[in-house]
Amino acid sequence: MSTTSVKEFGKAWWSEVYNRIIGAVVFLDDYSAECLHWDGGLFNLLTGGAVAVKSLSPFEYCKKEQRKAVFITQTTRTQLRTISEIIHNSDLTHCILVSCASLDVVYLELNDGVRDASDATPAGKAGTEAAKRLEHMLLEWINKKQSVVEVVYIPIFTIAPTNVVFLTPPYQQVYPKFDKKLTTDVPTLDLYTLSSEERSCVRRLASGLNSMLDSMNIKEDIYYMGAFSSLIAGVLENSPICVSRRKSCSNPVSLIIVDRTLDLCGVTSHSMESVLDKAMAVLPRFPGHCTDVAVDMSPLCEANIITHPDDLQLSPGCLFHAEDESCVQTYDHMINKSQKEVMFDLYNKLSKIDVQKSPGPKTLLKVTPQSVEKIISASKGNYDIIGKHLGVLQQALGVVHTLKSPKRAQLELLMSLEKQVLQNLAASRDSTSVLHQLSHIMKTRKERNLPLENLLALLIHVYSLTGTEVVFTKQHEENLQQALSVAIFEDHKTLLSESGHMATPEECEQISKNIMGRLKEVSQMRKILQKYNSVLKPCETGTGHEYRGVLQQLVDDLVNTDRPDLTDLRHRNEGIKELLRTGLNILTSKKKTSKHPLDNPTVILFVVGGITAEECKQLHRSVITSGVDNVVLIGSTKFVTPVEAMRDVLNL
Repeated sequence: MSTTSVKEFGKAWWSEVYNRIIGAVVFLDDYSAECLHWDGGLFNLLTGGAVAVKSLSPFEYCKKEQRKAVFITQTTRTQLRTISEIIHNSDLTHCILVSCASLDVVYLELNDGVRDASDATPAGKAGTEAAKRLEHMLLEWINKKQSVVEVVYIPIFTIAPTNVVFLTPPYQQVYPKFDKKLTTDVPTLDLYTLSSEERSCVRRLASGLNSMLDSMNIKEDIYYMGAFSSLIAGVLENSPICVSRRKSCSNPVSLIIVDRTLDLCGVTSHSMESVLDKAMAVLPRFPGHCTDVAVDMSPLCEANIITHPDDLQLSPGCLFHAEDESCVQTYDHMINKSQKEVMFDLYNKLSKIDVQKSPGPKTLLKVTPQSVEKIISASKGNYDIIGKHLGVLQQALGVVHTLKSPKRAQLELLMSLEKQVLQNLAASRDSTSVLHQLSHIMKTRKERNLPLENLLALLIHVYSLTGTEVVFTKQHEENLQQALSVAIFEDHKTLLSESGHMATPEECEQISKNIMGRLKEVSQMRKILQKYNSVLKPCETGTGHEYRGVLQQLVDDLVNTDRPDLTDLRHRNEGIKELLRTGLNILTSKKKTSKHPLDNPTVILFVVGGITAEECKQLHRSVITSGVDNVVLIGSTKFVTPVEAMRDVLNL
């Protein structure tokens, strides 16, 4: 199947799913449901012929008269057990398993620990063998003579928030870690130095990217930055299925894979300009999703709603509406435009449906959350108008709730603390008292109304910002650890809510030690870099310092017409070929010219471990203003907030 963009890639493969669902009960896991949301949502399945749509749960089943089921899943062992339960509790004769993960990878997972299992992969038989085995399992579970089963690989794993940004929700958990550590002590790194689960994550992500490149007829040059990215690059470079694909594909593209952990400042910063970043930081997630947010719709309806996080009487709204071009444009603005421009855009669209005829956008000097809210309130209970303009009303409510949220004051305070820290670090360097200040803030957080989880994100921000340039005193670090231990004990119910365990003071002390150890790891992450080992740069104005991230420095150098050396960017094709070329160059006395990513018309920059909407905006702006003709696409495993980034780093 040939596609020309990531958005088209997703659409084309969803159409393959829609061809198989007529008359079926469709069961989806959360990841597939999230990808479906970005393609048009539930109604795509219902109008496409599905008789019912259910979540992939062992408590679900088909009614007696429903004989056909389609399962859209990641085909993990746990999900296969769930499918078995659903089939046993139903009376099916026709069953289709749509695997969103490559069957080659599924084969290796099904045969994990089996000797010679990997022999089928080079022979090109792994996918076929996995399909046969899964079909046999389905037939066994259905346990009827007259039954039809099908197993098919359909690579559904991407969403495209804009034309240049794409994310991979099924791989949101993939993070540059080695047995839960940020660094690895192993001198020679390969897939088998990872745990079985981590190895699976790398293979699944690499095989997904391979399918995307295959659909887009791409033959890639692979570059990478960071140890974990080198593993993904290695699978893409050496896997037989990838080698085979490159022989038949013709569109030359440069694929750059980068570890998020090389620079954690961008994702732990509370200095948010992008409206989408602000919304994701203060609003809860849309149920089961990692990218969209849940919008409280009670201001539009006449039902008596008790508003609290667990209130399920009213379905939440969301920000992205694939079927409404006007809403898709507004979502793009939430990433790429200023808050003021987003507010004017929403007011302009709302004024066309305003039943009270508020002042037109041209007569207003400033659009406030209150002026937008006034128009929304005028539509309350008018379900005819609400039904026709549901998308823009949900987006407007989402932005209003974001800007009026009590958490906004917390974010602004954290933003000012970040700025103070940055200037103190720039001014004092070795004699810095930043940790002393942070210990004091930790102790007085309740008076300042600052959540501990945001302060932990601030700590990661500080350690990533300083890197190896600033060494904190032992006394300051011990004081910080002590303050942390007390704070974790006081707030462990919310901070460690998932465990549901009552922590003792000793356990909290151990957690604080672990956190301090992880912070020191964070400060060492850029030690492997030569050119981009510092992100604390003098301002262009000449006064003070500013943060300039590794990604930003890389893209600025990438699109620089002078083509400076990209010292820290490794090329996967180096090795014996490079040695041979060097030898020939010596013989022929010609100067060696190294490859550059811009030698190809398209560049895909993929960040493993998350990115912010603000970073996407800045990187895209650098490309646009540089004047280069190359297309630069930005991909990542997910959009991420400071608190989510903190939990990824600290394993909380």
